[in-house]
Order: sequence, then C-alpha cells, then structure tokens
Amino acid sequence: MADTRKKIALLSNITVDLIVGKLHRKYDFYLPAGFDTWVQEAVNPQSGLYLTGLDGVVVLLDGTEARSWKDINEGEERIASWKQALSALLNQISSIPVFVSTIDIRESRIKSLSERKQKYSLENDWYQFVQGLAETKSNVYVFDLADLVSEIGRRQFYSNKMWYLSSMPYSREGLNAVSTGIDRVLNAAFGSRKKIIALDLDNTLWGGVIAEDGVDGIALSDHKEGQRYHDFQKQLLGMKERGIVLAIISKNNPEDVEEAIQKHPSMLLKEKDFVSQKINWENKAVNLKAMEEELNITEGGFIFIDDNPVERETVKGECPGVVVPDFPMDTAELLPFAEEVWAEYCMPLRVVSEDLNKTRIYQDEAKRRQEMGQALSLDDYIAKLGMVADIQRMRPDELERAAQLCTKTNQFNVTTRRYTKAELEGIAASPGNTVYVVHSSDKYGDSGLVSIVILIGDRDEIKIDTFLMSCRVMGRKLEDVIINELAAKYAGRQKIIGEFIPSAKNAPVEKLYDRLGFEVVSDKEGHKIYELDVSDYKKKSFGCYKEIRFES
Repeated sequence: MADTRKKIALLSNITVDLIVGKLHRKYDFYLPAGFDTWVQEAVNPQSGLYLTGLDGVVVLLDGTEARSWKDINEGEERIASWKQALSALLNQISSIPVFVSTIDIRESRIKSLSERKQKYSLENDWYQFVQGLAETKSNVYVFDLADLVSEIGRRQFYSNKMWYLSSMPYSREGLNAVSTGIDRVLNAAFGSRKKIIALDLDNTLWGGVIAEDGVDGIALSDHKEGQRYHDFQKQLLGMKERGIVLAIISKNNPEDVEEAIQKHPSMLLKEKDFVSQKINWENKAVNLKAMEEELNITEGGFIFIDDNPVERETVKGECPGVVVPDFPMDTAELLPFAEEVWAEYCMPLRVVSEDLNKTRIYQDEAKRRQEMGQALSLDDYIAKLGMVADIQRMRPDELERAAQLCTKTNQFNVTTRRYTKAELEGIAASPGNTVYVVHSSDKYGDSGLVSIVILIGDRDEIKIDTFLMSCRVMGRKLEDVIINELAAKYAGRQKIIGEFIPSAKNAPVEKLYDRLGFEVVSDKEGHKIYELDVSDYKKKSFGCYKEIRFES
C-alpha cells in the first residue's frame, strides 16, 4: 500500500526524535543529519532539505541554549543566523506551508533586575521577524511555542534532566504539548476541519433546565456563576465568525427555548446564529441524521456537544462519524473546553470571505432542500431556484478560497489532488494551463466560489487535472453546465482528457465522466482515464438555468 503520509521537514536546534516518535504514524518526517544542522541545510541550496519532495516545514526553535550565551551580543548573533537561514529557506520554498515557532528564552537568572530585559528584547525581535514573514508571505504561519510554555508553566514544561541527557529540554508534559501543537497546525494545513457544532441547551448553553427553572431561573449572566455559560457562548460566537456553523439539538419544549433565546438579557446566541434547530423529544441521533439531510452535510462534518453522558453515548453508537467530545465535569472549564474543540477540530490556516457567511449559506441551503421536495422534476427544481452559474478564470483574490476548496473537498473531487495557494498560483501562471473557478447563486442567495477546474495544455489535447465542487451544490446539474461550456470553448480541438482516481470518499463521482459522455480509454484498478471528442462538439442548452456566464 502506498504511503499517504505527508512529508514534513522538522528543523530544530534541539533533538526532536521523541516528537517524531509521537507523530510518525501520521507524518513522514525529514530531519537534517546531525544535531542543530538546520541552519547549514537551509542556506545550502544543494542540501537534502531541498532534494526531498516536501509537503510542509516546521521550524521549532528552543531558547534553552541561551543559558550558555555569554551576553546579549551572542544572542543577537544567534538569532541573526536563524533569520538568515529562514530567509534562505523561504527563497527556496514558496509553495508549501512553513510553520515557524516563537521562542521562550531560558537565560541564566544570575542577573540584576535591570539585565533581565535582554530576554524580552531577543524574544520580541524574533517574534516581530516571524510575524512580518507571516504577513508578507502567504505560506508562512506562526507556531506559538512561547504561548504553550506560558499556558503550562516553565517548571512543568521543561526538564533539565532531559536537556543534559539528550539535548531535548521538554518534560513529558512539555513534549506532549509540543507534539500536539505541531499535529494541530499540520492538521489545519492538511486535514479536513469540521463544519458544524450541534449543541444541547440545558446545562450546556445555560445552567439549569428551562422547562423547570423558567427563563429567569436558568444560570446565565455576565458575572459570577452564570458567566461560565456566557463566556462559553462568546467562544462559540467566535467560532461562528470564523466559519463554523452552529445548530441546536435539544429535548425541550420549543416555546420555552424560543423565550430564552429571545428574551434572556445574557443570551448571546440568537436565532440568526443557528443554521438549524431540532427542539423536540426525539432521539438525538435521529435528529442529527435529519440535520445531515437538511443541510447536505455528511456525518463526518459534525461535532456534537451535550452535557449528558447518556446522550453522548447514544450519538457515538448510532452516528459513529460524528465527533463527540467529553463535556467538562466542572463547567468552570467550559472556556478551555471550547478552545480545545476549536484547536483540535475546527482551526483553519486562514479565514476567507466565504467563512464569514457560512451560517447564511447553510440557512439558504435548507430552504433550497425544502423546495426540492415540492418540485416535479430536477429541471423544475433548478428552474424554480433561478440558478445562475458564473464560470471564469481564477482571479488573484480568489486564490485563498480556491486553495481551501482543494484542501477540504473530498466527495466531488475526481482526482483528490491537493494544491496550496502558492501551487495554484504557479499552475495558473504557467503557459498552457488554465484555472477556472465557478460561482453559483439563486433566488435564496449567493453560494460563493463552489467549484474549481484545472486544465493542463492548450493545443489538441486538454487534460482536466482537477475537477472538484462543493457538496452543497451537488445534484443541480452544475457539473453538466461546466463541462458543456468547456467542451464548447475547445470545440474543434481533438479531445478533452478526464481522469478519475478513486479515494475513500469520492465514490459519488466515480461515474461522473461516464454520465457526461466521456469514453473510458484506460482502467487500472479503478484509476480511469477518459476522453471526450470535441472535434465537432455542439453546445447543449440548459434552459432550466436562469443564466450561465462564461468568461474564457
């Protein structure tokens, strides 16, 4: 079986074998030969670092060595060498994500009070440099190691014994924190984040039972005991503002819930913040499955949060793809609980414009699916929606969203190739290649950028390298429209070549090219190559669409 692990370079001034040991099942690591040789490798364009096909880079720098620096001048020289090495690295690598750590300098404490400022000067100098890179280079991200140290505390984070024995300064707790932190930033780059958090209400979004305690009796306020729930809601709002969709699944009376949401003065989450509400006495797993159908989100996109362990176990058993985190026994820990859920399952590399409108987009999607049940046929449904398709060459301001779609789209993705923002930019800039993006809208709203088609070659044969589409617009003939427009554009050429590479999740498009009129010319264990003769292609009409715009 082929190794599907991402190849990650882990560059550090400490021994990282134990970190690699914790993460090697998920990632294939490249390590420079020899202790603390990353600077030499980075500045040498012929080093193994650049001869290895990498998917990402993590630069992990530790400040324990500062205890051996003679003075601040030596520290400044050391950090200057790091800057030089990192700049050289980024001159060579621009198409894959690079995560660079902040530093926590552990200098000698045998100093006067006035001398202690040197530590902060060096830490800040490095932070400003790294942050500047993150703001100017699209593939650079800050890995905040110093924040991890401060969260745990130095005495718990470090182990002098480990440093003297192995040049690895972390305690078991520190090692776990760093390994988890690296795993999370890599997951943000290469994983598939969750889309929706389905929330219980009683003793989850507020304290108490609304049916028994009434609106005035529940624990929810901006001070004292009720503030824990107020702060939890604030955290959830922060997630929503960064693209996570919220929903309610609660065994309750709808009238009681409506009153609490509308009238309680400390209720931060309002009706508009929820994409769906299942407030009844049904089994919560049944409600989850109904919500999946309603919103067109697969089970694997859900997180279910409920204080009741019985409800959590029921959902785990009946909806195995749903993430069900353990609710904190002490609700004073709701704030860090929310932060853990975000970091583990939801955190993106960056927030793009579509993320800001996710709730509205899914609310509109629910309306569309209601209309589907009333339509006489698929064409009738599309016509009633008043669908508009806008196909155009990708513009610079669409790179971020296009890269996001490449990273997370699994079901409607014929080859499941993943491209970063920089890689997409390079493909589009290469002569003979074209990256098309598709925007979709209808009477319910704008669905945004929902599809990407990457074409390679501009002569007789045009190859579709990538064809992917957001699952929320599947089943509306948009794929037919896209291929029809492209085939018409290249009419008179010999053929368009399609490719299907099977994956664990793209079975819904296994027969896509067959349905669109392509012929199979090769089939090796499900990996198929198709051809569509466009030498005399005649453009088809899609009268069910309100408008189709194609900018070639």
